[in-house]
Amino acid sequence: MEKIILASNSPRRREILGEFIDFEIITREINEVKDDAFSPWTTVMGLAFGKGIEVAKENEDSIVLSADTLVELDGKLMGKPKDRNDARDMIRALRGKTHNVFTGYAIFKLSQGIKYVDYEKSSVKFYDLSDEEIEDYLDTLEYKDKAGAYGIQGKGSLLVEEIQGDFFNIVGLPIGKINRDLIKLFDFNLW
Repeated sequence: MEKIILASNSPRRREILGEFIDFEIITREINEVKDDAFSPWTTVMGLAFGKGIEVAKENEDSIVLSADTLVELDGKLMGKPKDRNDARDMIRALRGKTHNVFTGYAIFKLSQGIKYVDYEKSSVKFYDLSDEEIEDYLDTLEYKDKAGAYGIQGKGSLLVEEIQGDFFNIVGLPIGKINRDLIKLFDFNLW
């Protein structure tokens, strides 16, 4: 059995991966620079690589998985909100519109020379929410620590009219695609 390390502090990523396999969590802090001059997929793949490479260097014989998720609307990137006001601004911008969710992920096993990076994209359309609905959602405090200021797997599901693509990508870990890559890279899968 391969040793898997998840290089992420995200409770959602831990929950998704934990449905399939036992793993260890080791993280390193990085400076999460988000620049609208770069494509969303380039940004999330770069952040995922940065989150995982130092952990991989310290654990060369293990498979290290890292990820980063951002929301993109009209070419502007949204990470985690700084506070309630920032979250309100994000959700107001998203209401009645379709936005994209990008998750970049990196898979490392340095003892085999493997440094693999990819991404997944899904689209989410929000209902045309009233200011009162937005405040009700903010009162749940669910917006904290979530890209785009909402969690689709929780109360944020009430904001969503339609999705296209991988639901788990929107939560923060496109587990089906990652499993396909583990099979391709290591002849190993999460079953």
